[in-house]
Amino acid sequence: MKIRLQIGVTAAFTTIAVVMLGVTVAFLYNSNRNLALQTARAEMESARQKSVDGLINVILPVGQVVTTTADMITSFPGAISEPTGGSVMASQIKGLPQIYGLFFGFEDDGRFFQVIKIPDGLKTFGPRNAPIPKDSKIIYRTIDDALSGEKTDSYLYQSDWGTVTGKEESAATYDPRTRAWYEGAKDKDGIFVSPFYTFNSTNKPGVTFAKRVLNPDRSLMGVVGADLTLESVNKILGDIRIGEQGRVFMLDAQQRVLAYNGPYGSNENETLFKIDNRTISDPIVSRAIVSWTGNPDTFFEFIDETDGKKYLGSAAPIPEIFGVAPVLGLIVPEDEFVGDIKATTRNVLQIATAILVFTVILIAIISRILSRQINAVAEEAEKIGQFDLGGDFDMESHIYEVDALSKAVANMKLSLKSFGAYVPADVVKSIMSAGNPVEIGGEARELSIMFTDIEGFTAKTENYSPTDLALELSNYFAAMEQQITINGNGTIDKYIGDAIMAFWNAPTNDPDHVDHACKAALACRLAGRRLNSISQDSRLFPLYTRFGLHTDQVVVGNVGSKHRLQYTALGEAVNLASRIEGLNKIYGTRILVSEAIEKRASDKFLLRYVDRVVPLGTSMPIDIFELIGDRDDTTNALVDIATQKIEIAAWDVCMDLYHDQKWAEAHDAFKAHLEAATTPKLVEIYIERCREFIDHPPEKNWDEVNHMTRK
Repeated sequence: MKIRLQIGVTAAFTTIAVVMLGVTVAFLYNSNRNLALQTARAEMESARQKSVDGLINVILPVGQVVTTTADMITSFPGAISEPTGGSVMASQIKGLPQIYGLFFGFEDDGRFFQVIKIPDGLKTFGPRNAPIPKDSKIIYRTIDDALSGEKTDSYLYQSDWGTVTGKEESAATYDPRTRAWYEGAKDKDGIFVSPFYTFNSTNKPGVTFAKRVLNPDRSLMGVVGADLTLESVNKILGDIRIGEQGRVFMLDAQQRVLAYNGPYGSNENETLFKIDNRTISDPIVSRAIVSWTGNPDTFFEFIDETDGKKYLGSAAPIPEIFGVAPVLGLIVPEDEFVGDIKATTRNVLQIATAILVFTVILIAIISRILSRQINAVAEEAEKIGQFDLGGDFDMESHIYEVDALSKAVANMKLSLKSFGAYVPADVVKSIMSAGNPVEIGGEARELSIMFTDIEGFTAKTENYSPTDLALELSNYFAAMEQQITINGNGTIDKYIGDAIMAFWNAPTNDPDHVDHACKAALACRLAGRRLNSISQDSRLFPLYTRFGLHTDQVVVGNVGSKHRLQYTALGEAVNLASRIEGLNKIYGTRILVSEAIEKRASDKFLLRYVDRVVPLGTSMPIDIFELIGDRDDTTNALVDIATQKIEIAAWDVCMDLYHDQKWAEAHDAFKAHLEAATTPKLVEIYIERCREFIDHPPEKNWDEVNHMTRK
C-alpha cells in the first residue's frame, strides 16, 4: 500500500507526536498516581493509628470504671444497695460520655442497681416507654424487694444527683442474671466484653464491659457492668474518615460489621445498619469486605460494579484491648487522591491535543506546499506513463531534488515525443505499460491492412524542392494519420515515399477492425479532398490517393536486430494488400478491397464487384470490390449514396449478363452504362472484353479469372 507524501509526512509526525505525548503524559500520570497512592496509604496508616489512640482513650476508661466499681463493692458490699452507692456510680461515669450506664446485679436474689445517663434526643423511657420528665439527665434504676417484699422496678429521674424530676415504678420483669454480659463475666477473671447488641432501654446498639465480684468465701456476689454506646466509636470513625466519599468500618472476629461511618451516615441509621445480623447496606463497604476477605492484605484495591469507580482499601486488626481486637477498615475512592491528578492530566491532554492539532494542521500545510510540486511531477509522469505527451512541462522549484526531478521528467517527455514520432503510439504505450525489455518476436493475428499511394506523385515532384516537398508532404501525412488514428485507433506501420502502410487490431485488440479500416479509408479520401480545397496555391496539390484493403492472418511484432527494431506486420496478406492498392491504376478506382474485406464488412458500407484477378506476384485468384461509401455517413460523403445505389444496380445488371456469357447483350448494356458511370475506365475494360469474347468466345471451363501482368 502506498500513501501520498503529504499524508505520509502528516501521519508520521502525528504518530510520533501522539506516541511521545502519550508516553510522556502516561509517565507523568503514573508517577503522580503512584505518589498519590503512597500518600493515600500514609494517610490511611495515620488514620489507623489515630483511631487506635482514640479507641484506647474510649475503651480503657470503661474498663477502669468497671474495675474500680468492682473493687469498691468488694470493699463495701452493702454500699451498693444504698443511695450513696448510686451517687458513687454516677460520679464514676460523669466525665465519660462514652458510658451510657453503670450497674451491678446480685447473684443471690437478682437485685439490680443502675445509673443511666439519658442520651441526647431520647424522648421516652422506662417500662411503659413514657415521656421523660423535663430537665432529666440521670436515671437511678433499682430492682429491689426491700419495701414491699416483692421486687419493684423503680426509675428515679434526676436533673443532677439528688435533684429529683420524676419517678416511675412497675413490677420487675428484668433479671440481670439472664443477660449475656452477666453470663459471660461470672465465670471469667478480668473484664468480659460482650458482643454488640441492642440495648433494651434505648433500642440502640452498644457493648457491655462486665467484671464479676466475689464474696470473701470466693462465692459469686454479683457482676458489675458498664454500657459503651457506639456514638463515641462513631465519632472516632468520623474523625478519621478520609474524604467526602470515604468510609470507615469495624468488623468483629466473625467479620460482622460493628460500626460504620460514611456518606450514608453511621450505624445508628436503622435503614442502613441491620443490628440483627451486623450487615451494612452500603454496597461499597460490602464489596470491600468481600474483596478483603478473599485476600486479606492490609492495603488493597477494588472496582465497584455499580458505579465502575476504583476504590482504595485498608483493613487490619487494631491492638487488643480487654480481649477485643476488631478489624478497622478504611475505604477511599481513588479519585479522592488522584482526581486532581486526573483533572490536571485531562487539562494537559486537552492543551496538548490543541497544540498537536494546530501543529498537525501546520505540518499538513507545510507538507502540502512541499508535496504540491512533487504531485505535479508525479501527475506529469503518470501522463507520460499513459503516453499522453500533449503540452509542455516547465516547473521550477527552490528545492534542489524537486527541481532536478522536474527537469528530468521534462527531458523524458521531450524524448518520448521524439520517440513517438518514429514508433506507433499504441506500441509505445504497450512497451511502457509492460515495463519489460523489448524483445524480437511476434504473434499470429488477424489484421486489416491498408496501403495508400498518391496518383502521379513521381511526375509531380520531379522538379520539386526536397525541403518544400517534405513540408507539404508532411501536411498530407498528418491529415491521413489523423483519420487512421481516430477510426479504430489504427496503427501506421511505415511511410514508403508517398505511400502509407497501416493496419488495425494490433497492438490494441479491435474486434471491429474490418469496419474501422473501411471507415478510415473513406475518411482519408474525404481528408484528401479537403486538403485539395485549401491548397490551391500549392504545386503539389491537388493530390489523389488510391487505397487497397485486405484482411487475413499475419505475424505482427518486433522485427530487426537487437539494436534496431521495427514494429511491423509480415506475411502474404501484407503483399496482397499492396497489390490490391496497385490495381486501382488498372481499373480507374480509388478504393479497392479484397473479398475477405467485403465478406466481413457490415451492411452499412456500399461496395460493388469489380473483377476476379490473380495479382502480379500471386497465384491464387481473388474477387476484388470497390468501396464506394458509408451508407450511414451522408454528411461528409464524397458521393451521392442514392445515386450510387442506382448506378450499382445498373452495374449489377451488366455484370449478370457478363457472368452469363451473353456477350452481345452485355456489350450493349455496358455501352449504355458508360455515360453515367463514375468509373468509366472500369466500364471500358468490360466493353473491350465483351468485344473480344464476341469474336473469340472463352473456353467452356472459363473461370473469369484475369491474370495481372503489371502492378
